[in-house]
Amino acid sequence: MNANRGKLKIYPEDQIQRYLIIDIAVCVFLFFKVLRADSSVGLTGTFLLLALFLALYYMGLWLKGWKLLMIVLAGCGLMTAFALLYDPWILFFAAVYADFLGRVRAPWQLAAGLSAFAVMYLVVSFNLYGNAFHFLETAHLPILIIQLAIPFVVRILERSDSLKRELASANERIALYAQEEERHRLARDLHDTLGQTMTMIKMKSELAERLMDKDPERAKREMREVARTSRLALKQVRDLVTDMRYVSLDQELELGRALLAGAGIAFEYRREAARPALSKVTETMLALAVRESLTNVVKHSKASRCAVTETVEGGRYLLQIDDDGAGLADKRAEGHGLAAIEERMRLLRGEAGIGPSPAGGVRVSLAMPLPTAGGDAS
Repeated sequence: MNANRGKLKIYPEDQIQRYLIIDIAVCVFLFFKVLRADSSVGLTGTFLLLALFLALYYMGLWLKGWKLLMIVLAGCGLMTAFALLYDPWILFFAAVYADFLGRVRAPWQLAAGLSAFAVMYLVVSFNLYGNAFHFLETAHLPILIIQLAIPFVVRILERSDSLKRELASANERIALYAQEEERHRLARDLHDTLGQTMTMIKMKSELAERLMDKDPERAKREMREVARTSRLALKQVRDLVTDMRYVSLDQELELGRALLAGAGIAFEYRREAARPALSKVTETMLALAVRESLTNVVKHSKASRCAVTETVEGGRYLLQIDDDGAGLADKRAEGHGLAAIEERMRLLRGEAGIGPSPAGGVRVSLAMPLPTAGGDAS
């Protein structure tokens, strides 16, 4: 059951903060002004008119659209009666209906309401002074201008509130998306980290098993390498989960050298230009992309050599990973790893490409704009 069912609402919750105090003040001053004035309708007639004012006002708090326009038109008629029976300056209190007019929806409803305000002043001026435009020569003119402006101000405020609600809703969706994206990123990075080390452990373990009878000493060396790789993997996972830490590109290249050496693949590193200043986020993204690329070399390339070249070309910072393996005929090289690399490079406003290598295997190219003098490309 709805917890709000049966709860008496005497004032719209969305209007309490902005309008309640002003509305109460207007009602108090209007009652004071009317009850002090002399009128031909007597006290009973005065109370009936005030009761009608309150009834229209209260209905206007809850209605929308054309129904609210009807309240505004009736209110203008009532304020015309107040001005003719009591005091023309009571037209000032028609501002409460101008407030309502700002909450109508269709442009034609707004135009009709504004016309009603103009007619109200014309009728009062004609009946009291014999000239419908007499109010143009009195302080009624600025009052009318203010009342005609109020609906536009209210519409702007209402639109601002609507945009704030939409922004808050969008921020909530972004926060949920960010949490989901963080989970995906953690899963990818765990895959990257564990993928390469588990591959090494699997390869070394299988090799040790085959060598157990033929070459026990070498089998022992391979098992020691498995133990060392396992400890390294454990450290990487701990670092990743506890801190999602900064990953040094140089450190990742050294780890890649060890990874390739363990798989019997010769590693060569060439730096043909000075490395630009990279933020920790950018360097971490590049390091993880290099990690995935080298992991793919171990898993899929059947290569004997792998080279990493770092250079600057055409206003872009480039990292190229070349191998002399099976080449693009091995479609497994286009799997999950490349998608993760491309996603990381997009975050850096860069790109990742895969193609044939001059060495006969595969070339993975990582390219990003050079950082500007004021900051990083990320």
